[in-house]
Amino acid sequence: MFVAVAALPLDPSAMQGAAALCGLTMMEVRARCAGLLPRILVRQTAADEARRLVAGLKALGFRAFAAEARQVPVDAQRIVARQLEWTDSAFAVMDGRGTRHDCPLSTLALFQFGFRATSHAETVKTTERKFSMGKALMTGGLSISTTVVKVTEQVTSNREFCILATRTEGLPAIMLYELRLGFQCLGAELKPSRYLNLKALLERLRALPVPVDERTAQAAYLRGLPQLGVDELDLGLFLVREGFFPGAGGILP
Repeated sequence: MFVAVAALPLDPSAMQGAAALCGLTMMEVRARCAGLLPRILVRQTAADEARRLVAGLKALGFRAFAAEARQVPVDAQRIVARQLEWTDSAFAVMDGRGTRHDCPLSTLALFQFGFRATSHAETVKTTERKFSMGKALMTGGLSISTTVVKVTEQVTSNREFCILATRTEGLPAIMLYELRLGFQCLGAELKPSRYLNLKALLERLRALPVPVDERTAQAAYLRGLPQLGVDELDLGLFLVREGFFPGAGGILP
């Protein structure tokens, strides 16, 4: 399991206590708790040890929780919306199969704005001819160049912004992707780009009495998360959600 910190104590000396408790140096504790929270303080430990660490951190004034990487939700557990329409009670979405999912206000708990980064590596071979003194001498000047094959790897990175709507009552979350959602719901507010349309949709959602969080839209926050075998966006969304709702998802509060 990993142990995360959602809030720091007011007493700065508690950092020293956390270092002793977790078997870390002060520099490691400060680095792992720096910037936007929640952050992961201990990356891997047994369940019993995780309970002990969470209890000890709470006694020091931290707000802490523990979970396993396999508990981090992914898109297979969410509804990825293709269309959205406004209703009297909030909105409804249609998924890729055309199934409608009503999302009344009473079931909406949190909106999170973020981005998923993907990279694609491609091997590119190019050929060019270069002057070869040896070949020129061997052929008496009939051929003065040789073919050289150069192999390079080109990596392209892309970001797709999204809005995750967390729902109550055990209902699956709704994922609204920049490149996969139709924006007809914006009507006259439709913008010239998909990113601007998603931002306009986010502004419409802000009008609802539901908290909105944008930590996972900040590259510095996502880069600060450790590699735990899950996508950094999914991990960030999970940590922030737990910061809002301690004990969600059956993890150790």
